[in-house]
Amino acid sequence: MTLPKPVKNALIVVLTYACAVLVVRYRGDGMDWGPALLIGLLATPLVLLLAWGRDRLTGKAARAGERARSRRRGGAAD
Repeated sequence: MTLPKPVKNALIVVLTYACAVLVVRYRGDGMDWGPALLIGLLATPLVLLLAWGRDRLTGKAARAGERARSRRRGGAAD
């Protein structure tokens, strides 16, 4: 089953928020639900931004590696 892109993105955001809240709520020293929900609101965009940045950097590195291998083989770089 495939989901439309907006539904998939919304699901990723909601699951990231839920995981962040649960991790903060049930960590070693514990925390009330109110602060955990607020921290989740702050942490979710940061986590998604860091994941996007990591994907972008690894994608750029993969393309650079492809270009380098192409140059070594003597082919034209795309």
